[in-house]
Formats: sequence, structure tokens, C-alpha cells
Amino acid sequence: MSPRVRGGSGPLRSGCAILLGVVLLLAVFSGAMELFWTRVDQRRFPWAYEETGRPTLIGTWVGSLTTNRGAQRGLYLDLRLEPLDFDSGRRRRGGKSKAFRRATSDKLVGELRMCGGPRGEQRFTLHGNNVTDDASRFRLSFATADSVPPDGLAPSHLRGAWDGRDSLRIEADLYLRQGASAITSSADPETGQPQSGALRRGSPNDYPATCARLRAAR
Repeated sequence: MSPRVRGGSGPLRSGCAILLGVVLLLAVFSGAMELFWTRVDQRRFPWAYEETGRPTLIGTWVGSLTTNRGAQRGLYLDLRLEPLDFDSGRRRRGGKSKAFRRATSDKLVGELRMCGGPRGEQRFTLHGNNVTDDASRFRLSFATADSVPPDGLAPSHLRGAWDGRDSLRIEADLYLRQGASAITSSADPETGQPQSGALRRGSPNDYPATCARLRAAR
């Protein structure tokens, strides 16, 4: 009978076990660090996390804007927190991870919808930041979300004031979109100065009702 050859399976299994242990240890460490930086972010920006138990600027807001010519537009504003990027530090050796936000970096992303214009609903993506530590003042910038955006008044920037609960006051800078042109004029009461509006915390279902009310008022 030929002798069995065991070919070093013991050292191989031992090496695999060590490698698996290292992988598990790294996964636990990575998860712990992500939790740590998330907790740091919550402490620095409690207005952006429902988990803190405080009112948040993050969420859905519905309201309207009235131009200096009396034209009304319904607004649906969905504000979200820019996610922490835990992978950036791993990808960029020696780079600074985006798990720690700079105070001046944009933290807000989301969507704005506007109705009431002659060409139907307009949609915009947004990014922005808090101006004050408690986000009682914030600012947003917009870009059209449609490949062929409808003509009409459109926002370029917005400055907001939050009451810390369920109400926003806004001032929006508008321009007139005509095809590929974006027109503003200091002599135009709608594009030459900020236009005021107000929003309240709401739901996506509140926005169609606002738009229907504006259509009926024409």
C-alpha cells in the first residue's frame, strides 16, 4: 500500500485562517471608523440628521414664489444631505477622506420643481450649503434637470431663511430662459432683483395641489 501524501495542507489552512482573520479585522475596523465619523458629522451638523431628535432643514418643502410682476410659481423643494464618502480616503493614498466635511464645502443636494409657468413644470438639480452654523440661513444653486428645459422664468440661485421648525422664507434670483439663452436685465423687475417666496414642510402630495390652485387662479 502506497503511503499517503499530505502535501502541507496544515500550513495552507493556517495561512487561509490568518488571511480571513485579517480581512474580518479590517472590516470591523472600517465599520467602526464609519460609525465614528457619522457620529462626528451628526454632532457638527445636527440640523441635517433626523437621528439627533431635532428639527431638520433636510426634507420636503412646498410653497410658492411671487414675482414683482405678480406672477406666481408653485415650488417643490427636496433637500438632502450630501452623503459622506468613506471610500475616497481608501482610493486616494495620502488623500484626505471626505468622511470629514469642511465647513465651507457644499452639504446640500436635491431637487427643485417649479410649476405655474406657461410651458408647464420645470425641474432643477441643486447643490448648496448652510451659511450659519444652525442652518437658519442657507444658499442654493440650480442647474436644469431636463435635456431640453422649457422656456420661461427659472432660478439660478436662492437664499433661504429657516425658522428652525417648519417654515422657510426665500429670495430667488431668476433669469428668463429662451432656447439656449439665459437672459437677465437690471431694468427687469423679475430678473433684475430677488423674488420672494415662502415654503412649509410638506409631502410630494402637497405639490400637485399647489399647482392645481395656481392653474385655477389664472
